[in-house]
Amino acid sequence: MPLPPVAHLLNFHDMIVRLMVGAALGVAIGFEREWRNRGAGVQTTGLVATGGALFCVTGPALGIGGGDSLRVVQSVAQGVGFLAGGVILKEGLNVTGLNTAATLWATAAVGSLAGVGLMREAVVGALSILALNLVFLPLVEGLNRRFRASHPPSHKLDGTS
Repeated sequence: MPLPPVAHLLNFHDMIVRLMVGAALGVAIGFEREWRNRGAGVQTTGLVATGGALFCVTGPALGIGGGDSLRVVQSVAQGVGFLAGGVILKEGLNVTGLNTAATLWATAAVGSLAGVGLMREAVVGALSILALNLVFLPLVEGLNRRFRASHPPSHKLDGTS
């Protein structure tokens, strides 16, 4: 017996626009990552944003509205948090990949915003991520270099003094 037709809350055109905006913003974030030779470049950030948008358009495309969108966004955040955890590496006292993981997680939020139809907010989110990665990361790296130059380590990592 066939299923009854579903009353869609989101038409096909709007769904495509939401997905394309999410993908484009994710790719824009990825270009910054590629340009600076960092992890999670164009393909990864594009996929994360598109995935967030896809999950968010599924409910409205099927005619499911209401509070379900918030649960979907929460699930996207949780799932991408797990994915992003895989890029964090610890070697001795050094931890790498935190900025990449945070960028992936925030990119999923941008895709989710686009997926629920909040295009302006998605653009502002993407611009915020780009600004943080382009402006503040080099600033912090410069401060860290200056601090290391004026405060050399007073201990050795092999346990000897």
